[in-house]
Amino acid sequence: MATTPGIKAKAKAKAKPRVRKAPAKRKATAPVVTHTQAQLDGHERECAARYASVLDKLKALDKRMFRMEATNMTSTIAVIGLVIATFLK
Repeated sequence: MATTPGIKAKAKAKAKPRVRKAPAKRKATAPVVTHTQAQLDGHERECAARYASVLDKLKALDKRMFRMEATNMTSTIAVIGLVIATFLK
């Protein structure tokens, strides 16, 4: 089908670019805000408890690492002492 040039020009002139409209802003109602705030407060309490638990575990690990270091240093000193004693005989 052949179309006349005048029809194409009119079709292009009529075609406007489609512009998307922004969605209308909804007003936050009081029950939604209080429910969200309650959820956030609960989440903060849970995270605080979890953080305290993690800190307690880290303190226990710090004590354990200190004991392991002390054992390692003691054994190193013992080995060095034995090597020196062996060479002095």
